[in-house]
Amino acid sequence: MGPLSWDKEKIISGLESGKFLPSFSPLTMRLIELAADDNSSLKDIAALIEKDPSLTIRILRLANSVFFRYGNPTKTVRQAVVRIGVRHTRLLALSLLLKDTFPMKKVGAVDYRRFWRLCLYQGLIAQSLAQRLEIGDAEEAFTAGLTLEIGLLVLLHAFVDPNEPVEIPWYPLSGLLEWEKQKYGVDHREIGEFILTRWKFPASLILCQKPTTTARTIDELVPLVRLCATASRLSAFICEPEASLPEVFETLEFRFRVPKPLIHEIVATALRKVEDLSRTFEVEVHSERDTELIMKKARAALAQLSGKLFEQRSPLDTKLPSAASRRPGDSTDAVRYTLEAVEHEIGNPLTAVGGLARMLAKTIDPTSEQGGHIRAMLSETERLERAVKQIGQTIMR
Repeated sequence: MGPLSWDKEKIISGLESGKFLPSFSPLTMRLIELAADDNSSLKDIAALIEKDPSLTIRILRLANSVFFRYGNPTKTVRQAVVRIGVRHTRLLALSLLLKDTFPMKKVGAVDYRRFWRLCLYQGLIAQSLAQRLEIGDAEEAFTAGLTLEIGLLVLLHAFVDPNEPVEIPWYPLSGLLEWEKQKYGVDHREIGEFILTRWKFPASLILCQKPTTTARTIDELVPLVRLCATASRLSAFICEPEASLPEVFETLEFRFRVPKPLIHEIVATALRKVEDLSRTFEVEVHSERDTELIMKKARAALAQLSGKLFEQRSPLDTKLPSAASRRPGDSTDAVRYTLEAVEHEIGNPLTAVGGLARMLAKTIDPTSEQGGHIRAMLSETERLERAVKQIGQTIMR
């Protein structure tokens, strides 16, 4: 069916009829019904999970993982439901079953592994942000981050022909949503909003599907939406090769007001926890490979900063008047411009790169190959930091 054949009304109609949805197992359908029933009890959800041995094992593993672990190990599904919470257990069990519904490999242009890897990081980062910033419920944030792009699964399943070559613009998210809109008349966040509403997900999670670009300031976003929007950008930084370190960090720091040290800590935490979570969801994730990708971006950023630093040295050759010989107002604009340029173009990104490198250095074996790369990055970072300081001192003499 060609692109012009699609429109939003047809797609929503197909979703309502189930035509564009995959065939769910009876257990998944029952879980959807339970998610829609606020009166469903601990006994109901536990009994349903116990009907599926694989789901039982994964729920127990999740309850005993680093995300929920406290006290003695959980041995029964009922204990797991108590620990995780009835509502969150329903949603997490449903997420696990939805994962089982779709392929876990590359099918034509669609790499489902790429999708679930991104989702796991989004869940982890949203959870960590909620804990560190003390905003809302950390478990709710995890589920919201995990299901944030759920509409993309449905869109790929329904509309992308695996036998037909297609270039999917995975990054950035805004570009992907625009591509979907132009090609199909609807984007996957609109689909996500529809299906989560149909499955009676909490209103707070459904709200996270709404676009955040209309908000003039971060304060206009409700806390959970803010967490998910932040997690979306930071998980893309980890997963997407095209996401540059300075650009992402600048957006997070100045638009979302997340300080650099917290960003560094959240990234390191996600890398440390993701493999444990990936075993529960049976998704292939390699934190070492993801760490290497981050280090590659950091090295590229250092090389770029080194080039900019060389460019900023050029104005110094014009021999600006010294502070002692300058008359009031003399060369003030040139001095201020140079200082601001050094700070914006080099100082801020350098702090982001250096802080991340120092945080990663704490989690990497110093005798490994990655440890050697980190030491080289730290050495280059310190060299650039000294050079930036020297520029500032030279200008102010």
